[in-house]
Amino acid sequence: MVLGASDGAEAPTTRTRDACIMLGLMALTIVFFVYEGYSFSPSDGPSFSVKLTAVDGLVPRGGGGPAVIHPAFDLTLRAHNGQSAKTCRENVTITVLYGNKVLGWARVPDFCVDEWASMEMSAVVSNADVLLTDDLRRRLDSELLAGALELDVETRMWFPEGQPLFWECRDCSSRECLAVCRVNPGQGGYAPCQTRRLYATH
Repeated sequence: MVLGASDGAEAPTTRTRDACIMLGLMALTIVFFVYEGYSFSPSDGPSFSVKLTAVDGLVPRGGGGPAVIHPAFDLTLRAHNGQSAKTCRENVTITVLYGNKVLGWARVPDFCVDEWASMEMSAVVSNADVLLTDDLRRRLDSELLAGALELDVETRMWFPEGQPLFWECRDCSSRECLAVCRVNPGQGGYAPCQTRRLYATH
């Protein structure tokens, strides 16, 4: 009789344990699918930042009147890919502007960034001859002396053919995009960029 009572009590315990295991597996499955849906959902692509490592040629030669300067900039472009897919850019150009005045530009190689990775690329941006007006020259000299000079760095790039736009930009109609940063020659570190999607006009 004692053995019979013991055998009868074992079955509910086993069923309870099995039910707990099944519930645990179901919970893990739900968490897995939620995580996968989040990881592989479209994002806005990599983030970009720029570091200005050297500046030369901003001081005009000669005195009085409009002046010609010969700017040269050493830049480091950094791309951080925080998504679970490799991303690439091509036809990449970098332009440095002071106000609306182009101080220099350069073409840099196409690049790719692996998933959950970062990359850095150096670029030398220059311009042989930039003509400044008297007002712009005085403003440039004043801001250089005060350490308050700010330059805009625009990196224009294209999504390669065959790279799905949906992965990084759900409503883009053009493969072209622009990363815009504002840098100060004395800041030392990276300046974050704002990415602007360019849309095809019809």
